[in-house]
Amino acid sequence: MKELKSFITGHEELVHDISYDFYGKQLATCSSDQHIKVFDLDAATQTWNLNDSWKAHDSLIMKVAWAAPEFGHVIASISYDRTIKIWEEDTDEQPGLGRRWKRMATISDFRGPLYDVAFAPAHLGLRVGAIGSDGVLRVYDAMEPSDLRVWTLTSEVQVLNLPPATNLQSDFSLTWCPGRFSAEKIVVCALDQGVIYTRDAQGRLTLAANLPEHNGLIRSVSWAPSMGRWHHLLATGCKDGYVRIFKLVEKAQDVEINDASSGESKAHSAIEVELLSQHDDHSGEVWRVNWNLTGTILSSAGDDGNIRLWKSSFSNEFQCMSVISANLN
Repeated sequence: MKELKSFITGHEELVHDISYDFYGKQLATCSSDQHIKVFDLDAATQTWNLNDSWKAHDSLIMKVAWAAPEFGHVIASISYDRTIKIWEEDTDEQPGLGRRWKRMATISDFRGPLYDVAFAPAHLGLRVGAIGSDGVLRVYDAMEPSDLRVWTLTSEVQVLNLPPATNLQSDFSLTWCPGRFSAEKIVVCALDQGVIYTRDAQGRLTLAANLPEHNGLIRSVSWAPSMGRWHHLLATGCKDGYVRIFKLVEKAQDVEINDASSGESKAHSAIEVELLSQHDDHSGEVWRVNWNLTGTILSSAGDDGNIRLWKSSFSNEFQCMSVISANLN
């Protein structure tokens, strides 16, 4: 394994998110200081050089996400100021002057602080989704990907029937299924609930399954690339200290599923959910989970200050194969 190297981001307050582009050659960070910074990888020296830094929002910035490379150098950011902002790199501008990334759009339909944002896989078009403390998933499409100024609200789903109390800790996350050979699917986590939606023939997002077993806030969720598997793999990181890995199998028939937002049972296309394994090796909260590009290795980060890598054994059980410490001393 290559030697780990630290670099100074230059943020003046807590860094909330770090996000690589598809090729791993650019890195975006965001912070409570209301700034986004983008770094470029110098392939010769393997160091990160500042591309640009700018004030992007009027409150702390929770997440930054990269669009697929087919759509150019585009990022989305969300903030406690209740907005999504879309940024595009202007390579004609000089680096480091605060003008290289142009704000193309501001989306302000939300009624509370935003917690997560994600772009859909490229085969679904230029599509972005976000969820915040109002418990509503909203999905927007750029009908003309060449014009990033116009975004249309195409889906709105009430994930939580009631928003959480403002005095209680909350968390929300979402991610799309990256597979291109089945119907669009998206998993949304709100507090301790995990819900999978699929897009029906009428283009509506409908409930397909619930994720069981969580006993605390779900901090992170990641959907594995299928790479030829006949089933899907999904992982969550939870405040209760567990990394959980689920196996998802699509069923052809409709079934009755309890809708967490309404408390009613409704007929939906079924996804059978099986908990494959759960691990509490971090001995504390699990803050982030993420699959590699082939969906064969899962990484998790927790309160113990370590990154743990998980891989399925010959007996199809996931085991920790490596531990990477954040302590470089």
